[in-house]
Amino acid sequence: MTAPTGAVSRPGKPTRRDQLGAIAAGLFARDGYHNVSVQDIAAAAGLSGPALYRHFRGKQAVLAHVLRAGLDEAEVTLDRCTGSEVGPEPAEVYAQLAALVVAWPEFGILWRRERRHLAPEDAVDVRKHAARISTPLIRALRNQRPELGPSEASLLTWGALSVLGSISEHRVRLPRAAFEKVLTAIVLNVLATDLTAASAPQHSTASPPALLDARREQLLAVSARLFWERGFHAVAMEDIGAAAGIAGPSIYTHFAGKIDLLQTAASRIRERLRQNVTAAQTAGLPASDTLDLLVISYVDTVLDYRDFVAAYFTEGHNLPERDRTELRRFQRAFAVYWAETTSAAASIREPKEARVRVHAAFAVVNDLAQTRQFFSRPALAAELRALMHTILAGG
Repeated sequence: MTAPTGAVSRPGKPTRRDQLGAIAAGLFARDGYHNVSVQDIAAAAGLSGPALYRHFRGKQAVLAHVLRAGLDEAEVTLDRCTGSEVGPEPAEVYAQLAALVVAWPEFGILWRRERRHLAPEDAVDVRKHAARISTPLIRALRNQRPELGPSEASLLTWGALSVLGSISEHRVRLPRAAFEKVLTAIVLNVLATDLTAASAPQHSTASPPALLDARREQLLAVSARLFWERGFHAVAMEDIGAAAGIAGPSIYTHFAGKIDLLQTAASRIRERLRQNVTAAQTAGLPASDTLDLLVISYVDTVLDYRDFVAAYFTEGHNLPERDRTELRRFQRAFAVYWAETTSAAASIREPKEARVRVHAAFAVVNDLAQTRQFFSRPALAAELRALMHTILAGG
């Protein structure tokens, strides 16, 4: 196994721990935490397995080191841009953070997908570390926009950070300076979003897939939630059965195994998204109205199938190769259609910029919809639609 590269370079000579962490980060991002062993990391670094334990106590410690390294870089960047007690100037700090993620795009997927696998004490420390970054950014936004309450400023700030992390979910790349400029522009679009102007609730017209029988449906919902919360490999059939109130072996009456459950959940979301596109394509509306339909249906899908969507995006790499290939093919075609519609509706001339904006919009909705502090917001659907429109329209 060869190690992907791309971890950000720290000032000065990197330590051996940093070098091993960079190798592990690439492997975790490409293959998933549970699909990478200590031996894989060591082999990619030219070491024996036991030699890695001289630097880390185990694989969880490597993951914790990688996440702390990325947060350390962000915190240094934040400190460098802070000129007063009210916090940093948003445009300046986000431009610097954009440069950081362009240099190390894998960090976004590690943060979004793999931090679930941290040891409990490391998870607490990493959350505190993240708060040291988000808190001054929220304060700075409220200083710039005093009409925002703490919850609204938090929503927009975490949306802005999701934009930066979105580049780990796709392979669209621009020249470095141009990429940083586009990402910064999208972030500033998000921070300027008028949440009070969010429209009244609407619902998409796409029909939901036909439901399975009640027990199968319950098992599917439970497994999707557990896969999201713990990761596919950390969930046993007995865990799914216990959560559903049945014996683990009884699940085999309804599904062939864990893979079958994951395949079914992925197919459910893929079919719903395909229906959304078909409804938009056949409506025969102008591009701007077509984009409205796409935005409404996407937000509805993410909120109606929250656990399924989370499992779809975080656990797809655990599907069999044939399913992964089909998943990637569908996601690419789905994003291209959105980008073409966005370009026509918003007159974005550069096709790659439209695709970057589309992926950023997806990431913002997916991340905020799955962030528990925002679950109870009564206007969340309307706010997510407003954010998508702002990102896609470029202002």
